[in-house]
Amino acid sequence: MVKGLYIGASSMITNINKMDVIGNNLANVNTTGFKKDSVEVESFNARLLTRINGSMYPIESGSGKVKQTQSGDEITATTENGYFRVQTENGINYSKSLIFFKDADGYLRTIKKNIGGTVNFLKGDLVLGKNGPINIGDGDFTLDENGKIMVDGTVKDQLLIGINANDVGTISAGIKGYYVMTNFEQGQLEATNSPFDLAIRGNGFFTVSTSKGDYYTRDGVFTINNANELVDLNGAKLIGLDGPITVNSENFAVNEFGEVIQDGEITDKIKMTAFSNVGDIYKVGTGYYLEQPTMTGERIDFDGEIVQGYREQSNSDAVTEMISLIEMNRNYETSQKVITTIDDMIGKCVTELGRV
Repeated sequence: MVKGLYIGASSMITNINKMDVIGNNLANVNTTGFKKDSVEVESFNARLLTRINGSMYPIESGSGKVKQTQSGDEITATTENGYFRVQTENGINYSKSLIFFKDADGYLRTIKKNIGGTVNFLKGDLVLGKNGPINIGDGDFTLDENGKIMVDGTVKDQLLIGINANDVGTISAGIKGYYVMTNFEQGQLEATNSPFDLAIRGNGFFTVSTSKGDYYTRDGVFTINNANELVDLNGAKLIGLDGPITVNSENFAVNEFGEVIQDGEITDKIKMTAFSNVGDIYKVGTGYYLEQPTMTGERIDFDGEIVQGYREQSNSDAVTEMISLIEMNRNYETSQKVITTIDDMIGKCVTELGRV
């Protein structure tokens, strides 16, 4: 019962953090170029429980059936009788569903995705067979209905671990942490008719220079400072290939490639940056971004489009966020009731068993 208190408490803390993030999304529904955030939680590993007089380990053979679907290199496997095992940094996790792929070194590894579906292959955990991590090598493999990994018609390893007669099931200790992820889904483009307002259609970021360094941004609402440089509303300078973008003519235009055209001549080109994995950048404030210290992907060429005279609206929707806020509030109240119920049960145990 004490474990239940920790599970309920961790759920309450997580829901508070989710409500904070949703509230920030609501506050920025009208912020140009804003990208909404979401809270992704990470639970403790599911441990396998066995009876006291039974074996502490499951039998090393698959006794259940495996259903699978495949999308590209991703394989989703589920079972009702048995468990899949994954080696995490906190020990072995047991589960009845698994999404995995074969990495560049031939190991079967779980898949983690960023918001929007971008796959972050390098952060997955190793899938375990009866002999430890499963390495396929360079060959193709198949997974049969009994959980066997087949390579060229030969059994390579056993993915599914069967249930022992003394196994009770799995249990988790609740949520151990969370992290905030940014949804980079395209926002709607709104016409402003200002020649200095720029919107990005597709993936990519402007580069702006501040006193604290360079940042990436999707906010393309710019104006002119005293030095005739394009700056955002915070005073950060829009950077081109030759430095800050300078406006020297009333006949100012920016084409879809980001080339700055003044008096019919190309004077500069806006510096645009895109990433193969958007999880490699993190948000600073409401509209600036920086690269992660360690990148799993790489910078790639910008293949989107610059639209002059438009601004990109926030991709945060007020109605959706309000519904999520109500849902999180209900979840919080439910966890609160769980804690109260367990506390009452503990109280009864202490008082009534004490009389016995």
